[in-house]
Amino acid sequence: MDNGLTLLLILSLLWFWWDSRGIAEIAIQAARRNCEQAGLTFLNDTVGWQKITLKRNRMGRVQIQRTYFFEFASDMAERYKGEVIMLGKEVSKITLDVYRIG
Repeated sequence: MDNGLTLLLILSLLWFWWDSRGIAEIAIQAARRNCEQAGLTFLNDTVGWQKITLKRNRMGRVQIQRTYFFEFASDMAERYKGEVIMLGKEVSKITLDVYRIG
């Protein structure tokens, strides 16, 4: 019984890690696209994990909400931060710090 529970826990953690990597890739694409549309440079070509919570979607189902941060530049003189909030596999919101137009 103990071995079965341990195996279930390990498999759950592996699934969560694998799922999180896929969601992070979606967040990277969304951040890159958002920066390109605004004429900004998406820096480091990655996002960093910031926060994870449970939240209900529009249909009332509980999903994992992941918040990622990224960096961008408008004039290549200063770095700014942005944030991508993912609810499940959907982009919920993208915000950018106030930045100087170069």
